[in-house]
Amino acid sequence: MVTEKMRASLPQPIVIEPRPGAGGNLAMEATAKAPPDGYTLVFGTPAVAINGKLYKQLAYDPLKELAPISLAAWGPYVVYASGTLPANSIQELIALAKQKPGELNYASVGVGSGTHLAAVLFTLAAGVQMTHVPYKGIQQVAPDLVAGSVHLTFNALGPLAQFVQSARVKMLATTAARRLPQLADVPTIAETIPGFEAAGWYGFFTTAGTPREVLGRLNGEIVKALNDRELAERIEKMGLVPSPQTLDEASRFVASEAEKWGRAVAASGATAE
Repeated sequence: MVTEKMRASLPQPIVIEPRPGAGGNLAMEATAKAPPDGYTLVFGTPAVAINGKLYKQLAYDPLKELAPISLAAWGPYVVYASGTLPANSIQELIALAKQKPGELNYASVGVGSGTHLAAVLFTLAAGVQMTHVPYKGIQQVAPDLVAGSVHLTFNALGPLAQFVQSARVKMLATTAARRLPQLADVPTIAETIPGFEAAGWYGFFTTAGTPREVLGRLNGEIVKALNDRELAERIEKMGLVPSPQTLDEASRFVASEAEKWGRAVAASGATAE
């Protein structure tokens, strides 16, 4: 959606090339090794901040070899609980977890994923122990969460909506710093644990060493696109928040994310090949 707007003002075609696999490393490495001229970008996620700590051996350093341009959008995770779980708030969840250390479990969509590490950050902040159960995707998590064989999962706003509407799954809180307008009745973890925040995000990166003026041009085009009201509304309907940044803001943001997610990886003991 962003590149649709960029095409209108840049005198270059923009080709989107999917490079899935290896937790985002294939796409990020291709960008890291590209000529530093601003012609190769990668649409990054928290994997930029996570993978350097998670993977034992990488052929590139995402924090050193990728240059942040700007976020596009961010979205908090929702703490979903099985309808069978006898906890209806974060306070009750923490109390239950302290009564039964290690007995409550939480599902994720994979070891080292944002859904895994957001839950790790929560256990650290709350001072509780819970057991991690990794799955391949939210489609596999949903039936077990409904059945109560897993108690919790941290995930995005949309995928479990049908189960929330039927009361088979409940939303305990979000991981945003403040309540979201579209979820005004759902509290945040920060209301119970001040300062807590963890979010998924999407942003543009290019090859480190790209000239500052080129980075500035790309940043300007991305920011202009994100400030378009029609585009912003499309992003908001996806449960995300448009998040244009300056170059300096983008760099500071990625550095802070690397510190936060690095703590979660270390605490979890997770590794990937």
